[in-house]
Amino acid sequence: MEKKFFRNLVTFIICFVFVLNISCFSISAKTTSVKSTNVQLYSAKILPTYGHIGNMVGYYATGKIYIKNLGTNKNVTVHYTYNGINWLDQPATYQKTLEDGSELWTFKTPEQPYVPIHQVKYNCKFAIKYDVNGNTYWDNNNGDNYFLQETTMIYNAPFVLSKSVVMLDKDIPTKHSLWGYIFLKDLAYDKKVIVRYTTDDWKTYHDLNAHYHWKYDNDIEIWSFDTYHDKSPFPENSSGEYAIGYTANGVTYWDNNFGDNYSFSPMPN
Repeated sequence: MEKKFFRNLVTFIICFVFVLNISCFSISAKTTSVKSTNVQLYSAKILPTYGHIGNMVGYYATGKIYIKNLGTNKNVTVHYTYNGINWLDQPATYQKTLEDGSELWTFKTPEQPYVPIHQVKYNCKFAIKYDVNGNTYWDNNNGDNYFLQETTMIYNAPFVLSKSVVMLDKDIPTKHSLWGYIFLKDLAYDKKVIVRYTTDDWKTYHDLNAHYHWKYDNDIEIWSFDTYHDKSPFPENSSGEYAIGYTANGVTYWDNNFGDNYSFSPMPN
């Protein structure tokens, strides 16, 4: 009798522990990661602001967001923190409807004053919330939140890419050339990055090779391009359009400014 009771007790304990483990795993899987294809970050970066004498006075985060158009009454919010303690909400702004009916939204967090220290360091952590039709969808980078940081001491990641693979950082058109920077995901060792541009409304075009510049700690690479130093046929005082192509693993990804292409014109004298 005692042996039978002992066996039953052991069996009960084993079954209880097994069920408990399954329940805990299920709860953990639901609470540690929030991901929805209804809202996704395209790209984001953190930028400094400067005073009138060129000294750094503040910083902010800015980026682009993809959402599925699930209704007319919607709100897109960036839930962010600069110090990891105080979380704030910043509304995103509708920019345009894309060809497939989805929408592009943009955001810019309020400027945070910069306190000078011995080493440069500033950061922003954030997630994206999409409220529509009484439902809330999140993109919080699979539970890790997105993290941007510029520093001269440790982990350096002033750019982040999610849905996008390659994006223009900035360009500087001049009287004699077009040059700028691109950031992209490091998808393969062998890769090719080009800037395809036209000065005659795409009757003809030229492909300008971009060149590797450096790599950040989050596997985002910076590439640069320059029509002048690459001796590209860039007419003086020209204007036109361009897009960026990035080929890795046999696949070419394009950044054409969400269908609008990037435009350039000569800087005024």
